[in-house]
Amino acid sequence: MKLLQSLKSILKVGHSDQPLTESEKKELNHAIVELMLEMVRADFVELHTEKTALIALLSDSLELHPEEVVEYIEKAEIRADFSLSIKSQTNVINNYLTRAEKAALLANMWQLAYADDELHLLESKLIEQASQLMGFSQQELQSLCQNS
Repeated sequence: MKLLQSLKSILKVGHSDQPLTESEKKELNHAIVELMLEMVRADFVELHTEKTALIALLSDSLELHPEEVVEYIEKAEIRADFSLSIKSQTNVINNYLTRAEKAALLANMWQLAYADDELHLLESKLIEQASQLMGFSQQELQSLCQNS
């Protein structure tokens, strides 16, 4: 599956030549899970198909057992309830991922938004905001989404 392979490649390459420490990897995993969860929640309707796709995607791409992914998601749900923006997640992502890796993550977010065969206006706004915080222009985002 193209989506899983893209996200898997994101997590295998750090922003620098040095591999991420265990602590950095966990911090990055939390940020990615929180951002992807926000995409699922963006339209205020968490469908079973979206949640199932999220767990499968994260389990494969983060190379974690589904139970571990559920733990990440549970923590992300709590943190998201107290979060006012996605700036903290995108700051972590900006620190650890290259521009190409961030582009792949945005393309995967776009595909996750379509997991229910519908793109809600709030999902579109969320990905626009995330792309802006990651340093992408509107035109670059449109190109990424068209190629997904």
